[in-house]
Amino acid sequence: MNYPNLETSISLPHAVRGHANSGPRTARTGGTCSRAILLAVLTVGAIGSSQALASSHREAPAIAEDQYVDNTDVYAFISPEDSSKLVIVANYVPLLLPASGPNFYRFSDDARYEIRIDNDGDARTDLTYRFDFETTTRNGNTFLYNTGSIEDISDRDLNVRQTYRLTRIASNGSPRRKVLAREVPVAPWHVGKRSFPNASYEAVARQAIRETDGVRMFVGPRDEPFFVDLQVFDLLGVAGVPTTDGVNVMSIVLELPIADVARDGVRPTYADGTDSVVGIYARALRRRVRVLNRNRDAGHFGGYAQVSRLAWPLVNEVIIPLGSKDKYNRSSPHDDVANFGTFILQPEITGLLNAVLGLGCPATPAGGRTDIVGLLSPNGTVAADLLRINIAEGQTFADSAFPNGRKLTDDVVDTLLTVACNSGSPVGDGVDTNDLPFTDVFPFLATPHSGNP
Repeated sequence: MNYPNLETSISLPHAVRGHANSGPRTARTGGTCSRAILLAVLTVGAIGSSQALASSHREAPAIAEDQYVDNTDVYAFISPEDSSKLVIVANYVPLLLPASGPNFYRFSDDARYEIRIDNDGDARTDLTYRFDFETTTRNGNTFLYNTGSIEDISDRDLNVRQTYRLTRIASNGSPRRKVLAREVPVAPWHVGKRSFPNASYEAVARQAIRETDGVRMFVGPRDEPFFVDLQVFDLLGVAGVPTTDGVNVMSIVLELPIADVARDGVRPTYADGTDSVVGIYARALRRRVRVLNRNRDAGHFGGYAQVSRLAWPLVNEVIIPLGSKDKYNRSSPHDDVANFGTFILQPEITGLLNAVLGLGCPATPAGGRTDIVGLLSPNGTVAADLLRINIAEGQTFADSAFPNGRKLTDDVVDTLLTVACNSGSPVGDGVDTNDLPFTDVFPFLATPHSGNP
């Protein structure tokens, strides 16, 4: 893949040089981060976006008021189980407390959730996987999420349940639109040990895995996989503490045949073409009109409008200024250069690192940070905030290291802040791994934390 030379130009840490360990890391804090570097990383978060909580958690004023459609993270990697498959993870609904009854978290029935793919390098969507959800309550005369212990995913004691429809929409070819699955169950919330006394929660949750036409899918709560220290909000009182430990997130996981997402349905045999990489982003949409009624439920009318989107981590939090954050969530990737190009070429972060902490980041060149633009346009593709990954023959899970896709284990905070400073020295927050180990089998994310462990 034709990215600029990340290793030699910015001295990235080992874990982001394309040789990352496929298994979970065990070290809790980095050994090379000085206190000054720790402060530098978190200062970026504090000054760059007062709304940010993590990779893309409450990153803009409007979406902070509508958490059920808030994109949090997107991951893409060649499947470790089958190198002919591409895994995409789209997470929503940030920082969920496990003991959060009686109304446990879910996806919104009045919204649409989409994973969108560009497979020819023009930053425009060629393929969409759309999720529409429906929630049903078996017994409305109780406050209980489940009225007894849950033995399996179809247990009648699971009182509140959610299902979804998955539709594949292509911009060309036949068929243009195909419903891949209907009434697929969403994994239930990990309520606690009293609700799952005889069968492990994970055994029940894995019953939500379905496969059709070579597409494997899972939807449900998972452990929050993004690891970072968020103590910046206590007057920069940071010490490499993993503050996203112990919370959950709502996940959509797809494993797709690479040939299905490639242009013309054929996996490229060469690695340097514009069609050798696919660009991915996730988004959420709501109906344009909502009417609140005094004596009945709210009504939702009209078409759908995009209210959130995400590809690269930390773009809306740190790169996009406060006055443009809501605009970013409404816009499309192919307009990123016109709308936000100045913020990428002249990133605020570099100057703040020097002005506040004197880290010695080089001054931004007169022509701007074209190296960052290069990262957003591999193989000559149109520059845009898309998570791009090489899908050519021979690509494996080991090759999926950010920014060539993003594995669950990739320490993107350290990577992006090292890029932002561009001093030749690594910059990090001292949190280098997740609180729970990821698995090497689908859906790969860790079991969500229990409300009553």
